[in-house]
Amino acid sequence: MLLRALAIAAVLATLAAPASVAQPQTPPAFPAVPDFSAPGPYSVVGRQEGPGCSIFRPAVLGEGGRKHPVILWGNGTGSQPANYAGLLSHWARQGFVVAAANTGQAGSGADMLACLTYLAQRNAAPEGPYADKLDLAHVGASGHSQGGRGAIMAGRDARVGTTAPFMPAGRGAPPAEGAKPAGPMLLLSGAADTVAPPETAQKPLFEAATGPVFWATVDGAGHFSPGGDGGPFRVISTAWFRYRLMGDPAAARWFEGQACGVCTMPGWKVQRR
Repeated sequence: MLLRALAIAAVLATLAAPASVAQPQTPPAFPAVPDFSAPGPYSVVGRQEGPGCSIFRPAVLGEGGRKHPVILWGNGTGSQPANYAGLLSHWARQGFVVAAANTGQAGSGADMLACLTYLAQRNAAPEGPYADKLDLAHVGASGHSQGGRGAIMAGRDARVGTTAPFMPAGRGAPPAEGAKPAGPMLLLSGAADTVAPPETAQKPLFEAATGPVFWATVDGAGHFSPGGDGGPFRVISTAWFRYRLMGDPAAARWFEGQACGVCTMPGWKVQRR
């Protein structure tokens, strides 16, 4: 009788025990890169998709269970993604899915956000190359000149967590009016820019921004220096997005602390607030 009672007690204890809950798996980190200016480990495809979007992305998405952060891009006035293909492909080789709006009037940010909506729909689809392979909790927006303005405007959307406008300028609200994204901003300027000079075009944005801002100005860069492969801005923008969207600790060291990597780079002037 005693043995029988003990057996029953053991069964009851088992039934009463809470069921184990499966813990969510943390996606593996993206491969580290020793040099942010060098090509990343992914091969890239580029194609026209959605509502007027040029998509640059890794050829195979989701390897190893990874989910890819998204970068939205806005072109300068009258320009198209092809004029920045080297830079956009470079980001895609790092593991980002880059969606560039096919417009030379990107200042409102609306066309950029339409590309994000398209990607979100494809990510939610039951099948297809994007199905559950995008990290929509980590979205950034960038762009050049008027497209830089568009990146700031897109950054006011709750889906966008960080921005990196290159020499923002162009049509739309007065400079300080659009500087309202809540997430961190990498504000990029060229000291030799006469189209959108740092003191008149970017300083008001820096002073009016409501979120953290890292303002970096490079000597010798004119307004069209970001064209093609990004020029002197390729490395710093790649580090920023790997820092903010991938959590790369090596990239974080470029921006954190008084002795940050960019702070000590020759030819760069840094201001933070």
